[in-house]
Amino acid sequence: MARLPIVPENWLDDDQQAGGGSSEAKAAGPKNPIGPVEGYPETSKNAWRAGNDDTIVAAANKYNSERNLLPGDMEHMTPKLMKAWQMRESGGSPEAFKTDPFQVNNHGDWVDEKGKIAGLTNGQKMTPETSAEAALKWMHYKGRIDEKTGGLTPYQGHYEGLRRYNAAPSAPGIPRGADYANAVLNNAWASYGDWQQ
Repeated sequence: MARLPIVPENWLDDDQQAGGGSSEAKAAGPKNPIGPVEGYPETSKNAWRAGNDDTIVAAANKYNSERNLLPGDMEHMTPKLMKAWQMRESGGSPEAFKTDPFQVNNHGDWVDEKGKIAGLTNGQKMTPETSAEAALKWMHYKGRIDEKTGGLTPYQGHYEGLRRYNAAPSAPGIPRGADYANAVLNNAWASYGDWQQ
C-alpha cells in the first residue's frame, strides 16, 4: 500500500486517536472534541454542532482500524475531514444532525447498492453512529468506481469519493460533484488553522 505525504486531508491529531482524548475536554462536551469547521460556529445557539464529535472520532478510528490504515495512506480518514463533510451535509439542520448527519439514507436517494455496500435498508431509522459508519462505506465504494467502465478500481482518493458521494450538478464544464468535494476539503483544510506553524 503506497504511503502519501501527510497533508491535512489525511492528518490525524494525536488527541483523536483511538483511546485518546483531550485532557482539556469539558465534562459536559465531547470527550474527543474536534473543533469547529470553517463557516459552522459552535458557540451559543450553535453549540449542538459539537454533539457528534465523539461519534465521528469513533467511526474514523473504526474505519482506519478495519482497513489497517495509517496517517499517510490514501484511504486514511481523519475526524476533521469527516466533520467538515458532516457539516456540509447537515450543519444547518439540528434535526438532520441528530438522525442522519451524513445524509446517507435520505428519502429519494435510495439505491439498492446501499444495502449491500453500506448495510442500510431503505427508510431505515438512522442514528449519528449508523450514519457515520454507512457514509464511510458508501464514500469508499464511490471512490472506487471507474466512470468509464462502471467497474471498481483501487481507491481514487477522498476527493473522488466525495465528488461521487454527492454528485450534484456543478457549473458548466466542471465535473458533477466537484463543487461539493472542493467545499468539504477546503473546509477541512481551513479547520486545521495554523497547523503548519
